[in-house]
Amino acid sequence: MKDNMENCPHCNTNLQGELIPKEQQESYGATHFTRKIGIYDLLKDQTVKWKCPDCGDEWDR
Repeated sequence: MKDNMENCPHCNTNLQGELIPKEQQESYGATHFTRKIGIYDLLKDQTVKWKCPDCGDEWDR
């Protein structure tokens, strides 16, 4: 199972969130939630960027 270990490419803060309850991990395909924020484009109907909750910088998906 994937552990979602990821750091912000700008400030290097850990973006791994809280532990997903064991019985739900298979549905998510991961062991932890993520802290990164998805920037959604309504016209494209998809997430186009990610945003760091700590430094506020954005990067392409």
